[in-house]
Amino acid sequence: MLTDVDEMLTNVDEPCARRASFRFSRELERKKMSKSHALEFTPYTPAVLRKNCHGYVIEYYFLNGLTGELERRTMKMNRIRKRCQTAAEFKQYAQSVICNLNIRLANGWSPMGEVQNTREYVPLPQIIEQYMREKESELSSSSLPAYRSFTGRLKEWIEVQYPQCNCALFTKMMAVQFLEWIWSGKSARYNVGKKKAQDAKHISERAFNSNLKLGRAFFSWCIDKCYAKENPFETIKPKRTKQKTRTLIPESVRLQIDAYWEARNPAMRLMCRLVYTALLRPIEATRVRVSQIRYDRNCIVMPPDQTKNGKERIGRLDSGLKALLRKYTEGAGPNDYLFSNRAWTYGDRPKNSQMFAKEWMKMRDELKLPAKYQLYSLRDTGISDLMHDGVADIDVMHAAGHSDLSMTTRYADHIDDDLIARINSKSQFSRKAQPTIS
Repeated sequence: MLTDVDEMLTNVDEPCARRASFRFSRELERKKMSKSHALEFTPYTPAVLRKNCHGYVIEYYFLNGLTGELERRTMKMNRIRKRCQTAAEFKQYAQSVICNLNIRLANGWSPMGEVQNTREYVPLPQIIEQYMREKESELSSSSLPAYRSFTGRLKEWIEVQYPQCNCALFTKMMAVQFLEWIWSGKSARYNVGKKKAQDAKHISERAFNSNLKLGRAFFSWCIDKCYAKENPFETIKPKRTKQKTRTLIPESVRLQIDAYWEARNPAMRLMCRLVYTALLRPIEATRVRVSQIRYDRNCIVMPPDQTKNGKERIGRLDSGLKALLRKYTEGAGPNDYLFSNRAWTYGDRPKNSQMFAKEWMKMRDELKLPAKYQLYSLRDTGISDLMHDGVADIDVMHAAGHSDLSMTTRYADHIDDDLIARINSKSQFSRKAQPTIS
């Protein structure tokens, strides 16, 4: 390396044309290095001492994770040269600085931060793909959509904002910007229609917190796999959420809805009965096959990959629901889904649960029912009715597929339109009028 320095010192007074030619050749060499090193994820080129028209510098290249190219950095050495009494003393000092710098570069040091291994230079979109491949083999089909939605948003945002970003360079500021982008509703096309996405000012607080939780889970996985050292989502505070309002549907309204579907859409009628009686979530009901119905045991067996919490459970059948299922599944094969995409009947492909929500809204408009009555409200009503009928809370918890009893009692805390009427009907005495105080 000292030989290179001597050559530079002897050539520094050559004509400008030769110096320009030398710089041009160095630039071509740098570009070649940049391409080859970026492909192999080599994070640096060794430091050397140079002399240019401005004086002495130590020059080296490091891989910029945001651009994916080798970036030049220099250390000015003119002040050091003036302090040294001889050129040999200066060369010896510069050599020690260069050796120390090259050791640090080889061990993962970077001007943009310490990097301990080349895994931290892998582009983030590649890591996201690997993350999803692993999750697809671990998670149930009910949990995967949330992970796909989050990673899809993150990948889109990264490719637009920081195309060559990696985990090592993904900071808390980037995490905040990404969550602000989600909060603004600009990524809402992943889960709502175009018109609603255009009109939405921002997503809900619960949706924001869900994305924050998924971001923490993703970077926690990256830390375990040595792609990152810190979790940029860890210290971001979730948004305060409002208490979820759940409404019970009175029996008179349920009978009205049942008569409506009986005359127009037997599949929707069956869906409503499954949600109310078997306590299946609408998306869980779309995954039920004919072979899962156990008429002898009065239940529907739900395997772990079909439930929300990934645990096996059963949905109860009463006599009315059993008769409805027998009539509905006449001619169906054991592997057929109860609800198929081809028509409002059974088939070999599961129907999208959003189609049931759309049909429910049409029914609600025709019957002029309030918007607070939702398809999911039938499940809340079924849980509440079981508890009011004296069924033990622990049994209701297992029937509903809740992970703990507090969840069951929370679901029982609803706005009940029949509450006052039910209390008055069971009251054994009426209070006498209190005397007026004068």
